[in-house]
Amino acid sequence: MLAYLLKIGKLWKVIFHNNMRKIITFCLNILLISTVSICFAEEAKTEDKNNDGRPDMWIYYDNNQRPVKIESDRNYDGKLDLWISYGEKGQRKTEIDMNFDGRPDMYSYYQYGQRVKLEMDINYDGKLDQISDYRDGKLIKMQKADKDGKLETLFDLTGRYSSQQKNTQHYETYTQPLDNSKAFPEKQKAQ
Repeated sequence: MLAYLLKIGKLWKVIFHNNMRKIITFCLNILLISTVSICFAEEAKTEDKNNDGRPDMWIYYDNNQRPVKIESDRNYDGKLDLWISYGEKGQRKTEIDMNFDGRPDMYSYYQYGQRVKLEMDINYDGKLDQISDYRDGKLIKMQKADKDGKLETLFDLTGRYSSQQKNTQHYETYTQPLDNSKAFPEKQKAQ
């Protein structure tokens, strides 16, 4: 029995040791990634939106005076509830704490000013309940969690749109002035 318990103890030690290494590595990577943008920020400016003498917004700039990250307290309770991170090539990620518990509940991803993805935790349980994909500013796919928390696709139009495909519909142009156009019969009746 003692030999069996020792084997289980060694097995537990190996499992715990391997997983702990992965957990520590993961946490360090997250810490590194989250601080990289702030480390490259040359300057941070604060704003007091409600004029109470305490900053409510922090804007971090790089050495070219471009914003790298914005953090904000939208409801003025002293806790951050809005985070905006700017990436390369027009990328932006916005995280919003909708219920003001200190954790983001809505994630919006943008490319060149247009939303490309929206993820939401609607019931505030820490799991995503809705994921929406966008292309050219239009909603093309939506997934929503069922009662078991499993995401199911409500609609998916991704097959209809291709980023390489252009709208090839041609329209006939009229060369006549509008006064003589047959497209507006009510205008002709008035004359």
